[in-house]
Amino acid sequence: MVRVQPNTPANDNAPTRAEARAAKQRRRSLLLLGAIGVLVVALVVVIGVVFVRGASEDPEQAHPPAAAGACLPADLRITADPGVADAVAAVAAGMGADCPDAAITAEDSAVTATALATGAEPDFDIWVPDSAMWPARATGQAERAGVDAAELVVSDPVASTPVVFAATEPTAAALGDAGAGFASLAQRAVAVVLPDPTTVAASSAALLALQTALNGDARTFTALALGLDPGVVPTATAALDAVSAATAPTIAVTTEQAVQAYDESADAPLVPIFPADVKPAVSVPLVTAADASDATAAAVTALTDAMADAGDVLAGYGLRNAAGSPPATASGDAETTIAAPEAADSANQAEALRTWQVLTAPSRMLSLNDVSGSMLQPVTADMRRIDLFEQAAVRAVNSLSADSSLATWVFSSRRIGGQDWQEIVPFGSLGDPAHKQLTIDTANNLDSLVGGGTGLYDSVLAAVTYMRQTYEPGKINLVLLNTDGVNEDDDGLDLPGLLAELEKLRDPAKPVAVIAIGYGPDTDQAALEQIAAATDGAAYQALQPTDIGTVLIDAVTQRGCRPSCG
Repeated sequence: MVRVQPNTPANDNAPTRAEARAAKQRRRSLLLLGAIGVLVVALVVVIGVVFVRGASEDPEQAHPPAAAGACLPADLRITADPGVADAVAAVAAGMGADCPDAAITAEDSAVTATALATGAEPDFDIWVPDSAMWPARATGQAERAGVDAAELVVSDPVASTPVVFAATEPTAAALGDAGAGFASLAQRAVAVVLPDPTTVAASSAALLALQTALNGDARTFTALALGLDPGVVPTATAALDAVSAATAPTIAVTTEQAVQAYDESADAPLVPIFPADVKPAVSVPLVTAADASDATAAAVTALTDAMADAGDVLAGYGLRNAAGSPPATASGDAETTIAAPEAADSANQAEALRTWQVLTAPSRMLSLNDVSGSMLQPVTADMRRIDLFEQAAVRAVNSLSADSSLATWVFSSRRIGGQDWQEIVPFGSLGDPAHKQLTIDTANNLDSLVGGGTGLYDSVLAAVTYMRQTYEPGKINLVLLNTDGVNEDDDGLDLPGLLAELEKLRDPAKPVAVIAIGYGPDTDQAALEQIAAATDGAAYQALQPTDIGTVLIDAVTQRGCRPSCG
């Protein structure tokens, strides 16, 4: 299904469920072998008692290394994320001196997941991703793309690590005293470095935690997500390097495991800060194909039991057990048990990641601006509607990322012959300083273009048609409509005619939303709302002069969460 990178594990299920699943599998084994004969039953009972003792996590009670069935098959293929591969190898090596070496291939979880999402057959018997989010993401991507991908079975977690903020000691002390959590990120008191959520599972877990801390407030989450985007780095190590090098208070979103590994060679160790509100963790599962052989299923059971009894081994690699219990060496906040996430959180994390990708995707925006005569009406003693809009438009341009592209059209009535609309600035990248400056200069001089009536409906259809014809995948393609009046072109489309044409242009696979902003009390807001609804966009209204800047910035920054911004 889909693929991701290492360094950060993600969410999974509770430890008691892991014990219950293992016990259930053992009972099935007893019943099956019981049919063979009393002698075999007796042997299985002995093995079962040993397994139960192992699950108790008492270091005095480990599996006998030579116990029958405890070894992994010599030909078993294990693919593990580099962040957990060594720990898995160490656990496998401890399953018995006479056991064959486990064949483990280290591969970033994102890479494995991406291959699965494209319909590739699993090239593993057991996959150990650094988060249960990855198989959920792979499955979701395959379903949305209509790909016939392998069905996966995801076990209960076998290991976990908490998601933390990493900081220098002075910053950590200050944030700890302030009770910093995910909700406090909204205060922007410190800079935040986020490893790429598309490759680092801790970041997707953090995004879900941020949504939870904000009580699902989509607008606030969107604003914070867009604020975090410029601080995204490729890997967890790069994030920690950035914190170490920062001259101002800075934190990185990462895991307890990643901080421990980083500090082993760091000149100045970083300190993990455990969020005060939401406490996410990422959990490591065992994944197989649904049609896996009985031998593979037995190997999953054996490896699960071995990892349940290997808490000290996991701790040596910076991991906690499935229950999230702290290692014996933990102190301070690290002594807290950070429970494994619920099973549903794996899918929720994958959805949070998908939301992030939509929100931070580069925009391709056509700004369609009303320059009819009414825009010259005064709204304050020294400001006209067009003056306020010009100021707000410049702020909106500056809020867009450099990888966005923008074009500027204006409309009134019969600007070019019988045509109501006119292109002033063609599409160009805002990463091009010349294009960005031309766009800002044009916004500052829209008053020179004012005149005529409001040819609204024909202009909207022309803009949406153009965007559909020139649609660019991977970007948020939209029309930003700014107007202060009602349609005054009696020779063109009426509202029902426009809505009918927009319906013909609708394509969920290539959406072009109209984000409509009505300025002042004279706007036909009902018409704008219908236009927005027909394109899965949104309609805003700025009734007071002071509303214009806020509404326009809000419309631009909320471009990715429509039509569900709240």
